[in-house]
Amino acid sequence: MHRNFRKPLVIMSPKSLLRHKAAVSSLRDLTDGTFQTVIDDVAVGGAPEAGVVIDPRGVTRLLLCSGKVYYDLLAARRERALDTAALVRVEQLYPFPEQEIAAIFATYPNARQIVWVQEEPWNMGGWHVMYRRLKRILPDDRTLAYVGRPEAASPATGSYKVHQAEERDLVLNAFAR
Repeated sequence: MHRNFRKPLVIMSPKSLLRHKAAVSSLRDLTDGTFQTVIDDVAVGGAPEAGVVIDPRGVTRLLLCSGKVYYDLLAARRERALDTAALVRVEQLYPFPEQEIAAIFATYPNARQIVWVQEEPWNMGGWHVMYRRLKRILPDDRTLAYVGRPEAASPATGSYKVHQAEERDLVLNAFAR
């Protein structure tokens, strides 16, 4: 929609991603590219920021996420040199990108565990939006699981140490099994 006034682009992002080396787009992406509703794992193409190269047939666990948690998972996978878990970013929850996610499922034929990972507590975040939609398109031979913080009345614990411990546990659980 064209308007006769200028509006700034506002992006809600945590401060930790402000100068993060992996959270960048090239000028070409911004001028020639379009919004991507789903972003497949950069390691499949052998991108240097991934730290590992993944063969889609060797992936047994597919981690779907949205937001900052992706960068935590990316760093953990790089540290552990894991090549059996793929990280897929779902950048648009609604309208649900059904065809794009179904194509991702087809890309990883041996990924039997599909996991939605979120930083927010169970009763917040994208899990309740994604659960029914993912379940509807999930192949019968695959399971769907949730990894995130437990149900809570507040998104923050109030303690930095507790928050860090929860974040560490979340990342460990995402790659467990």
